[in-house]
Amino acid sequence: MDQEILIFEDDKFANFFPLTLSRPVYELRCGAMTIRDKIAQSFSGYNVSLFCRDYLAPIVAFETGCSVNSLPKHQNGRTIFINGRLRLGKKLTEALLGATTNQVYRQGTTVAAAVIIGQLTPIDAQTFNLPVEETLNAIGAEADIIEGEFEFYNYLWDMVNYNPSEITADFLTLSGQTRFSGGFKSRTIDFSARILSNDNILIAQTAEIGPGVVIDNRLGPVIIDDQAKVGALSYIEGPCYIGPHTEIFRGNIREGCSFGPVCRVGGEVEESIFQGYTNKYHDGFMGHAYLGSWVNLGAMTTNSDLKNNYKNIAVSIDGNKVDSGSPKVGSFLGDHTKTGIGTLLNTGMNIGFSCNIYGGSLVTNPEIDSFSWGDGETLTTYRLDKAIEVAQIAMSRRDVRFQKEHADLFEYIYRQTGHELA
Repeated sequence: MDQEILIFEDDKFANFFPLTLSRPVYELRCGAMTIRDKIAQSFSGYNVSLFCRDYLAPIVAFETGCSVNSLPKHQNGRTIFINGRLRLGKKLTEALLGATTNQVYRQGTTVAAAVIIGQLTPIDAQTFNLPVEETLNAIGAEADIIEGEFEFYNYLWDMVNYNPSEITADFLTLSGQTRFSGGFKSRTIDFSARILSNDNILIAQTAEIGPGVVIDNRLGPVIIDDQAKVGALSYIEGPCYIGPHTEIFRGNIREGCSFGPVCRVGGEVEESIFQGYTNKYHDGFMGHAYLGSWVNLGAMTTNSDLKNNYKNIAVSIDGNKVDSGSPKVGSFLGDHTKTGIGTLLNTGMNIGFSCNIYGGSLVTNPEIDSFSWGDGETLTTYRLDKAIEVAQIAMSRRDVRFQKEHADLFEYIYRQTGHELA
């Protein structure tokens, strides 16, 4: 029997702007993996297909190699549908794997997951935003509807808050993988480095740990992946994940941080997620923040993540103020955004795709549109051709080629922001 996992977005994707301007929710990183990777790990042996907004389909297909916005063409196969912002637990995973009839698991009007056995009718991505009964009619299936309580990511700050526990869970998943096996005798670890516990540590065979490094893994696991380098005199506190080819330069990396592939990280970082290919090379503080890909922070760029009155922080998302329910919220920066030296970001900042913010003073504008250029208060439009030119240069520095799919994505977001092409 053909076995398929189909991961879909529901209509809450805008809650995760600016990161989801340029990717589906399930491509966001939390812990040591993206949500998509976590789901795929839970259903080993299943083929993975994806559904997302139409304008994202070309870039998602290019970057993942998965089938996008197309249902599997089998007659008697088994298709498991998973909501891309679901925190998938063991109990639901086992129920989906063991189901022998069509079943839909939902919480109120939100579908968490479903299993459908047999042939499916072709649909489009918008089908998953319909009421569950209409969705089932659209795919040509009848199913038992099971009400339950499920955990979802609802906003970016949820992912930041869950990140420490997700790193801990991913530590157990990754412990059995070959690249972390064989003990530490073959590792490149300087004799003066100190690892404070024999537990809670995974260092890939190709990683390097420099002189004077201190890894405090007593209160949470530290995972250092392939070709990662922790430079001299850095301090790493668990839970922490350092992704492939990422380099830490004299960093003060406090608990709850995840850095995706090919990042450059220095200074102080606390409870933050860097999606990947992002640079914070210099001193400065990032706390309770989520940064997209290809972000570059100028020297001494710093965000606030706590008000002086200790009240909950409201975040502006797509023009709407949302109470985070937390007094600790930092900045959210979209892909390809840059800051100049000395940039200071207020609590709960939301800065869009491909912005250039500078000026060396406190930026208090709570939400900055994509393709903005200026000091955070006085803004002009960042020309599309210039933004693409900079992206091409930045990506080439990491041996990544800027493709037509990237250009089309830039143009779509530019137009959606309300800018007219020159």
